[in-house]
Amino acid sequence: MTVSYSETISSSQGGVFIKILLLWKGSLYKLLYTDLIVYLIMYYAFNIIYRACMGPEARQSFELVVKFCEEMDKSIPLSFILGFFVAGVIGRWWQMYLNIPWLNRISFFAYGILTGTKDSFETARRLRLSIMRYMNLGWILLMHSISEQIMHRFSGQEEEEQDMRSRLAYLFDRLRGMNQLSAELRSNSKKVQEERGVRGLLENINKCPEVKLHFRKLVTEAEIEAFVRAEGEYKNKYQKKYVPEYWLPLQWAALLCKKAMMHGFCDPRSMVMMMEEIEEVRGTMQTLVIYNDVMIPLVYTQVVIIAVYSFFLLQLFSQQFVNPKLTADLLSAERNVTVTPISIGNKDNHGEVIDMYFPVFTVFQFMFLMGWLKVAMCVMNPFGDDDEDFHTSEILNYNLEISSRCAEGQAITFPEGLSEPSMEWIKKSPGFEADNLFEYLEAAEMEFSAVEPPDPTERLKPFTVEKTRWQALRDFLLCRGGDATSGGGGAEAGNARQRRREHNGGGGGDPQQSGASIPLTAKA
Repeated sequence: MTVSYSETISSSQGGVFIKILLLWKGSLYKLLYTDLIVYLIMYYAFNIIYRACMGPEARQSFELVVKFCEEMDKSIPLSFILGFFVAGVIGRWWQMYLNIPWLNRISFFAYGILTGTKDSFETARRLRLSIMRYMNLGWILLMHSISEQIMHRFSGQEEEEQDMRSRLAYLFDRLRGMNQLSAELRSNSKKVQEERGVRGLLENINKCPEVKLHFRKLVTEAEIEAFVRAEGEYKNKYQKKYVPEYWLPLQWAALLCKKAMMHGFCDPRSMVMMMEEIEEVRGTMQTLVIYNDVMIPLVYTQVVIIAVYSFFLLQLFSQQFVNPKLTADLLSAERNVTVTPISIGNKDNHGEVIDMYFPVFTVFQFMFLMGWLKVAMCVMNPFGDDDEDFHTSEILNYNLEISSRCAEGQAITFPEGLSEPSMEWIKKSPGFEADNLFEYLEAAEMEFSAVEPPDPTERLKPFTVEKTRWQALRDFLLCRGGDATSGGGGAEAGNARQRRREHNGGGGGDPQQSGASIPLTAKA
């Protein structure tokens, strides 16, 4: 999602606007600095040529070009065009965010509706977890087809790419284009998926540490085989590449709801409510697919891009400093006749202007208008890897956690005296004896129990305390030293913290014995 700066503006103290302007991640400067550098290089190239290399005749011709461009750049209604374009793009971006499925509601519905008797509480828990497994699996399969972050997360090649890509190569990719890295990741991920098929993708999902933490496994071997059969049937029938359908796990969840009603875990009306919740999630997923496939018309986008860049091409000349009076004096001396200076601008100033060696207001105009365009282009595809894109990987972690915890419904989280009721009044449907729901859930539970719990080191990384820019600048100006364990305060601060830990009973030995499961370090 967008960069959060609510804490920065939480107080009304003076200088809050300076704190906002100094933010770098997700900032206007990060979007524009390459374009602005190129623009200034071109600006100063013409400026130096005019000042140092042109003769009187060429100077006069250049001044005529400046005058013409100054008149023409007012004919492009740039604010009008950009205003409508950005409004449409931002509206589309917000609607896409509102349609991202969050599994809170259906998790609470599943816990409130799918209950049982005292003898079947454990089966009801397994049933709820299976339904939420399918909902999360459908969510992942959907986002894997449209989100760069989810695609890269389950590509199975993250460590390889991180080792291969140095910081210099990364910066070079960003200079080539904001989404160049995303395009490469998408291409590599698709190649790996085509080589390994749907089984490789589902196995990568099961390897995710967050999946292991909350569900042990998200897809059982029987469910993987179902996808493999669907892949083979699809390829034989349509002769096309198979993309795992996000709605297939939702279909399984709907089937479990019907079985739950048959076995007396819910009444028919509650079963219909669960079906409606599953359908609502499926509807939002389908809306995201439509938004991802149907872009803003290319013609409209091209019109805006041409308008912006042609405007600044004119600005490249119209905002140049020229001195018509000096040119007229040079021509007069050369021809021995009086030459009238060319009038630049709305007034007959005849060259009596301030020499702006740096185009301050031109740079401001570039930042405002080009930044406007960059923002629109950045949020046009919010499932990429830019700062303003949706943090789908974090949303997935949240969905996995809330769905598993809510479906579990552990008694330890209830206050004393509040226990789950036994729903004896719900009747079972005829023919439930022949159904294999209990065997299916038992087989899945046995497969889950065989999975080792995740290693904490796989998902918990050492917490690093880094200096802020202000602290680094202050320490530099005051010539303060610091080491890797002091957090910027030198050895004395590190020793002081060590004494406090010993005073609190933590000791200075093994962090596990001292109660610190995450090592705390600091960067100088």
